[in-house]
This record gives sequence, structure tokens and C-alpha cells, in this order.
Amino acid sequence: MSIVLHIERLVLDEALLGGERTGGVRDALERELTKLLAQSGAVDALRGLGAVAALPPSLLPAATHPQPMLGSRIAAAVQQGLGVPPIRHTAGKEH
Repeated sequence: MSIVLHIERLVLDEALLGGERTGGVRDALERELTKLLAQSGAVDALRGLGAVAALPPSLLPAATHPQPMLGSRIAAAVQQGLGVPPIRHTAGKEH
């Protein structure tokens, strides 16, 4: 299965950047989405989805301490919007 994801526009409030560079957010978003969409169960969730023109606006996952990078938080919101189940963590391993 091939996944093509185009993010044409992403609007962020500058306060969300918390000192991060926009290029770093873009790189982290791409890296994290690649990881999330390659996980077990993602293909099954996406198979019935088909083409999606847009995702509804969503809230970013709450920042924790230490705060995850903004790109990772955006990727998690996209994952949720696509209906892909979150990665389960057990004993330090991802499933």
C-alpha cells in the first residue's frame, strides 16, 4: 500500500513554537508521521478511508514535561484525525 500525504497549509500561532524553528517543526512532523503511519494497524485504519480532502481542525495533544516537539504533537493530531490507533507502549516497547 502506498500513502501519499500532502500538507498544503499548516497555520500555527507563533506562541506554539516555543522557540522551535519552523524547519525543525516540519522535519519532526514528517519523521513522526512516517513512524506513526508505518505502525501495526495503521494500514487497516487507512484502507477504508480513501482520499481525504481535509481533516477537521483538532486540538494538539497536551504538552507534557518535558514537552514533546511541536512536530510530534501535530503528527499525533493528524494520526487521530485519520482514525489511526495510537501506538501502545508496554515495558519500553512499541506495539
